[in-house]
Amino acid sequence: MTNLLMRCIHERAAIEMIYLSEKGVISHRLITPYSFDGKLITAYCAVRKQIRTFELKNILSVQFRFLPS
Repeated sequence: MTNLLMRCIHERAAIEMIYLSEKGVISHRLITPYSFDGKLITAYCAVRKQIRTFELKNILSVQFRFLPS
């Protein structure tokens, strides 16, 4: 997953993911990651329409997503 995140940051590509919040709520997100420090991902979240921080340990699944230019 780390390689996918780094690739998406470099290519400014999106990731579709299933995420488990700290409160135990599962959500579907479409994010464009900006940075990754090994534990935290800072990304634009298309669902919330804002920059958010996601914990790597709470990501349940990811998929590379091609977006139209």
